[in-house]
Amino acid sequence: MTVDPWSFAYRIFSKRIDRYLPQFQDVHIQLKKSGTRITFKAYISFMFFASTIAFVATMVVSPIVLPFILGFAFLSVANILLSLMFAGLAFVLTLIFFYLYPGIMASNRKIPIENNLPYISSFLTLLSSSNVPPSVIFRSMARIETLSEVKLEFSNIVRDVEVFGKDLMNSILENVKYTPNDKLREMLKGYVATVRTGGNPTEYLRISTDNLARERMSKLDVMLESLSAIAEIYILVLVAMPLLFVVLLATLGMIGSGGMGMNPAWILYLLTYVGIPLMAAVIIVLVSTFEK
Repeated sequence: MTVDPWSFAYRIFSKRIDRYLPQFQDVHIQLKKSGTRITFKAYISFMFFASTIAFVATMVVSPIVLPFILGFAFLSVANILLSLMFAGLAFVLTLIFFYLYPGIMASNRKIPIENNLPYISSFLTLLSSSNVPPSVIFRSMARIETLSEVKLEFSNIVRDVEVFGKDLMNSILENVKYTPNDKLREMLKGYVATVRTGGNPTEYLRISTDNLARERMSKLDVMLESLSAIAEIYILVLVAMPLLFVVLLATLGMIGSGGMGMNPAWILYLLTYVGIPLMAAVIIVLVSTFEK
């Protein structure tokens, strides 16, 4: 028989945390944005459950470990107080981790939606221009298997319509509140406003697609310019400069002159096995920060 930790924590803490729930409403919003399939109250219950486990575990281990490290007596006041401090720190750090985790997951979902937004808008425009009803448009978007984050956003809208019987436009407005990407939120809100005011949703989506495409192209131009600068730095730092140092240090070694008080051979080893890999790692990190 398997025990679900979320259900177990909920049974223990659900009635004890009611007064704390209003203080965690931002966690509730981030949970919805992250797409986590866990209820708000169950998540907060598990947050306190895990923090309590961390407190108890640290309180059990610290009085045993600290005397060996710091030389305390097992039953000394210093050992007990320091153990309490570490246990309290473990409780707070675990609480902070679970508090921030939904926001981190929501941010991770924002990037793939941002990258695929021009294609999403183009697909919506194509379906709308074919005189497809809005319900069919959103149902089709919810079936896209290749874009899991986009599929989740539209699946929530379709679920509220087909399962809970909500109006499509109201369902869109309700769900876009928890969309992690601001541009997708504004585009869908504009779509609802266009439909409700009797405008042309196809024309609205076409204009939105053109704007997103232009913005995407400008970002790509900036990224290409940055990559060009990084390429020049790469050639200078990792190609030209190491060759210059190799020739210089080899010359110093032949004439028997110590470079900077060190053997030139050791400096060459440091440059080859430490300096160049570190500089390459820095450049890799810089390139990885660019939008893909």
